[in-house]
Amino acid sequence: MTAKEHLHYVDLVRVLTVGLVIGTHILALTPVQQTVLFGALTIAFHVSREVFFLLTAFVLVYSTGLRRVRWPKFWRKRYLFVVVPYVTWTVLYFFANGGPFLGESFVTELLTGTARYHLYFLLVSMQIYLVFPLIRGLLRVTARRHGALVVVALGFQVVFSLAVQRQWTAGPLTGWLRMPDPYLPSYLGYVLIGAVAAWHRDRLIAWTRLYARQVLTGCGLVLAGGIGIYLAQVYAGGQPPLIASGVFQPAVTFESFAVAWAFLTLGLLWQERGRPAERLVRATSDASFGIYLLHPLVLQGALAVAAWTGTLALTQTGSSPPVLAVLILAVLPLIYLVSGLLTAAVRRTPVSLALTGRAWARPATPAQNRVLATTGGTR
Repeated sequence: MTAKEHLHYVDLVRVLTVGLVIGTHILALTPVQQTVLFGALTIAFHVSREVFFLLTAFVLVYSTGLRRVRWPKFWRKRYLFVVVPYVTWTVLYFFANGGPFLGESFVTELLTGTARYHLYFLLVSMQIYLVFPLIRGLLRVTARRHGALVVVALGFQVVFSLAVQRQWTAGPLTGWLRMPDPYLPSYLGYVLIGAVAAWHRDRLIAWTRLYARQVLTGCGLVLAGGIGIYLAQVYAGGQPPLIASGVFQPAVTFESFAVAWAFLTLGLLWQERGRPAERLVRATSDASFGIYLLHPLVLQGALAVAAWTGTLALTQTGSSPPVLAVLILAVLPLIYLVSGLLTAAVRRTPVSLALTGRAWARPATPAQNRVLATTGGTR
């Protein structure tokens, strides 16, 4: 690995992945008809969580490089920026869900990440930080066998997804298979492969640049294959679309790696073409964690307004393709935009750390602005 530099293509990968996350939650929460088309869209959007875990491992390995890491300092910094927002948003969502009035247990939701459907990601992130020294050690020990490590990691992830999909019983592990969301081992294959990708970043980037068209074509073929398997489960297997499009299944595993690689390719192409709209992409990437934390509350408000105006009822009576088109092409960008603007506003307040997982972006003083104006620099 070479010396660290800002990875501009990662900015675009974050922006695209957050869009998938928001799309997944819009499809899951809007009471649209559970049609075959609905399930096909869902299974494509479901790769968002896996791509985020691949990206998390990639960035962690890249940011630490081969240098010696002071792990207590590493943990203090990482946990500060994830534990504080996790506790804060658990409190906020506990009340937003009406927990005190429904007899819900705050302690249970705090420990399990169930105050809102997306908070499991923060629990898994904490687990990744905890064992990251072991992951780095594994990369060193297997430095000459990373190909085999990738094969083992992929095989584990496929078998695990199949076990969850088929609801296998495995003695004391059965509970984990029934509720896999908040546990790191459920995503271990993605974390290890993301780490290996960062270790061989230069070769990966060079190869991807050389075969960008083939990567994008391959992603399209993998997605088509995943949707084909989904259709077979619906029509031949008799599964409801909602079940057949579940996140833990082998088809989604392969789709996740394909989409992650395609996003990397798009990021590289964007970078090579001069990074158009760079300020917007960079700002959105910087706000991505805050957007992730905040957008379910924005979506909850949007659904409440839609129910009050009677718009929500149209999603149940209208034909599925137009409704889904409006949700993806109009509602998704709107939720994304509002969440981004709110996050940007919060970033400029003392509660930024608690609500966005980022340090307070204090406004520049007049003296700093004069320096920036004369040097052409950025803060």
